[in-house]
Amino acid sequence: MKIYNKIHYFLGAAALVAAASSITSCNDKPEATEIYLTPSNVAVTSFTLNADDDVMENLDSVFFSIDLENRVIFNADSLPVGTKIDKLVTNIKYSSYITKATIKMEGGETRTGEVDYLTTPTDSIDFTGKVTLTISTDDDELSHEYLIKVNIHKENSEELLWSDREKTALPSRLANPKNQKSIEYNGTVVSLIEENDGTFTYATTTDLYQKSWQKNAVSFPFSPDVRSLCATTSALIILDTNGVMYESTDGSSWTATGETWSAMLGAYLDTVVGIKGTGGNAVYAQYPQKDLNICPIDPEFPVSGFSNFEILANKWTSSPVGFLVGGKQSEETLSNATWAFDGYNWIKLSEGGVPQVQGASLIPYYGFRFTTSAITKTEYPVWMLLGGTLADGTLNRTVYISYDNGVNWSKGNDDLQLPEDIPTMTGCDNVVANHRRQANLSDYWKKTTRSGHNVEVDGDLILWDCPYIYLIGGFDPQGKLYNTIWQGVLARLTFTPII
Repeated sequence: MKIYNKIHYFLGAAALVAAASSITSCNDKPEATEIYLTPSNVAVTSFTLNADDDVMENLDSVFFSIDLENRVIFNADSLPVGTKIDKLVTNIKYSSYITKATIKMEGGETRTGEVDYLTTPTDSIDFTGKVTLTISTDDDELSHEYLIKVNIHKENSEELLWSDREKTALPSRLANPKNQKSIEYNGTVVSLIEENDGTFTYATTTDLYQKSWQKNAVSFPFSPDVRSLCATTSALIILDTNGVMYESTDGSSWTATGETWSAMLGAYLDTVVGIKGTGGNAVYAQYPQKDLNICPIDPEFPVSGFSNFEILANKWTSSPVGFLVGGKQSEETLSNATWAFDGYNWIKLSEGGVPQVQGASLIPYYGFRFTTSAITKTEYPVWMLLGGTLADGTLNRTVYISYDNGVNWSKGNDDLQLPEDIPTMTGCDNVVANHRRQANLSDYWKKTTRSGHNVEVDGDLILWDCPYIYLIGGFDPQGKLYNTIWQGVLARLTFTPII
């Protein structure tokens, strides 16, 4: 009696109950009940690759999704670029009702043909072409075919990609601008540019990726310190060349605030923070004055040349924290410290890990690191520091990274360093802006969303926010402004999200 396509079984105890309620012959046989196998009985329940350190470490830890509805088996998180997948041994589990299991290879680089998986489960498979697995019950009355894909990245997923094709000019009205400052202001990128004839351009865009700017000539009733421009949640703030502070909501009409500062550090929510006075009279300042503890600045606090001031807010902070790195101290010594502001006090968060530098660019971005799994990397918010002038007067070309909000810094790996076609620069502005990317959900990927970067699925279309870094302006060793905007992105962030 065969039990693969339908199972016959005798009623046993049920037959005795029936005998008690009716008279039957001793030779009567109880009727058989037929149980039909369902598609779940020909389902693949597990798929992994066998360990092979010659291919990569922890190969057997790679997770494969099994889409039973569309019969596709795949690893959504692709293997590293260059991984050899032409001789992999698989470990496939399925129902005990399966009597045939055949793997078919088509168009492979080293092998084609079929493998009887039931008799030779340790035979290697070439996944460089099309690979299918067919499993069936006796007499092939139930049979399913699965497409198996071992995905590998086509490029280094951890590389910071820059392209000369993505380089554009500053949004100036005239050629060869002399100075500029670019910031974000209520969802808009603003560039204030000093033109080569001494006039000024106020340029704005809501889409850096499309490189579309609105440019307007603006005039000031004072001589602006272009590099001091910053923006709170409600206003643009700038100092003139004598330190007198002005504010504006539109970049064209400016009003004096009554404040005079020696340095503008940056914007903190709806206020700006900076320094009043010089030398032994220098104190921390805030406008409008709120919760800042006004006191003399620390002797090691930078009074000029500090990086841009960036804000961090997450579930672990009771209030947003602002950061800046490096700069020149009052005694003309360059700093290698990271300073933090919590709305009340300034503290030295860390020292070292980066060189003594002024004019560096601090970039809030994303990085990926291994956690408990040696295969899957987890996304982390990171700080990157690049550019600036070193203590010996040369420009810094090394990119540094911090995974713990500036507490510890280290040199970024080779994939994060700037390519040769991006010049070494100091005083470079940066903006991180999302571009909405989209892709088709190939291979029947599961259509559910994940958290992070605003992922949305609409039928077979997936959309997500991809954060790009824009390096704006910057100065060469002679102090000449670079008329460039460079666009970069971490390769992994451009890949179709794992969902």
